Amino acid sequence: AVSSCKGGVGKSTVAVNLAFTLAQMGAKVGIIDADIYGPSLPVMISPDNTDVVYNADNLIVPIEYKGVKAMSFGFLQKGGQAA
Repeated sequence: AVSSCKGGVGKSTVAVNLAFTLAQMGAKVGIIDADIYGPSLPVMISPDNTDVVYNADNLIVPIEYKGVKAMSFGFLQKGGQAA
């Protein structure tokens, strides 16, 4: 987990770089961006398809991008709207 009590210190950058480095090393990696007011994960990884898909049990299936499973409130908010 990457955390801080202050904004703008690079938490998302560290988390994304760590996730993709671990994935390149063969680890199973997932990352979640739970910031409802300013999610940055969709901008940082820029997947081609950000459509949220639900499985048969009505659970969200994470988007997979370059070996990393990712989910963000930004994928749920269309049109750049804040929650």
